This record gives sequence, C-alpha cells and structure tokens, in this order.
Amino acid sequence: MKDNLQRLKIKYIIFITIFFTILYKGSEFYARTLDNVPSYFMSWEEKIPFLTIFMLPYMTSAPFFFGTFLTVKNEENLNFYVKQAIFLTVVSIAIFFIIPMKFYFQKPEIVNPIFKFLFYLLGQLDSSFNQCPSLHVSFAFLSIAIYCKEMKTKLKYLISIWGFLIAISVHFVYQHHFIDFVGGFIMFLITWFIFPKFIKLIKK
Repeated sequence: MKDNLQRLKIKYIIFITIFFTILYKGSEFYARTLDNVPSYFMSWEEKIPFLTIFMLPYMTSAPFFFGTFLTVKNEENLNFYVKQAIFLTVVSIAIFFIIPMKFYFQKPEIVNPIFKFLFYLLGQLDSSFNQCPSLHVSFAFLSIAIYCKEMKTKLKYLISIWGFLIAISVHFVYQHHFIDFVGGFIMFLITWFIFPKFIKLIKK
C-alpha cells in the first residue's frame, strides 16, 4: 500500500511539473506578444529594498510545495491536494490571459557571483510577466496550510516561517508588486476554503 502511494506521489509531481510549465509558459508567451502590458503598483513600493539574500527562500518555492507530498499519509488527501493545485493554477493562469501585467522596477546590478548566478537562473526560468495573482505567494500559503494540516510535530512551525519568507521574498527580489501578493493570498483563500465546499456541493 505504501509503495503504491509513493509511486502515485512521484506521478503527481511529474504531472504537475509538466502541467504547470506548459500553462505558465503559454501565458508568458502570450504576454510577450502584446504591444503594451501595464504595471500596477503604489508609490511606497519604490522604497522597498532590493535584498539578494531573499533569493534563497524564493528559489525553494517548488521543492517547498512538492515537499508537502512527503507529509501526506493517505491517497484521498493526496488526490484532493493535487486537485487544489490544479484549480489554483488554472484559475490564476486564466487571469494572466485576461489581465496580463508586468513588473515595473529594474533590478539593480548584482556583484556577488553566487547571487548573480541565482538571478541569472531566475531570468531563465521566469520573467517579469504573470504577475497577479502571484503563484509564488499562492503556492507558498497553500503549502503552509498542507504542512500544518498533515504534520503533528512542532517542526511545522519552522516550516511555516520558511513558507512565509518564500511568500514575502517576491517583493525583495523585485519579482512582484503588492497587488500581486494580495491577489495570490486571495487565490490561496479561495482554493483552501471555498474550493472544498464547491466540491462537496457538486457531489451531493
């Protein structure tokens, strides 16, 4: 039984990776074809410091989410979490197509070779498009919720702190504006609280 569950986890990780990449890159490609993609931010955001150290939590977003699979102890919960991840991804990317946005601020020059490489890697994997709702923020909070629900030890509190650092890192590495953060958090709330009620309703 445990072997079957482990195999299912691996299949889901592969599936979500491919599924997410195709949709995410598709919306990014679409935004690049547009003549004018707007940016939305408030004046106080220009005072947010650019802190390269936040690249460390930022780049752990994907493994942080897939790590939740290791905590799931039964197939029913695993299946439902995957449905939530698919729902979150599809709805968010649909919004990217309907209301494309672009990050406005330019990243300062990076001197440290390690962080310079990490930002280069970020530039290859991501772009300044696909802004609101921030999937980085949504998945960070969704992961925190799953860890807290599945884990019974105090370790979940430390993991939650790291998840919060992942969420706020989007500001300090100049990847998202505040509206994207709020949108991502709202998308998480819809996924975690409203989506389960909707599923129960259609099953009746």
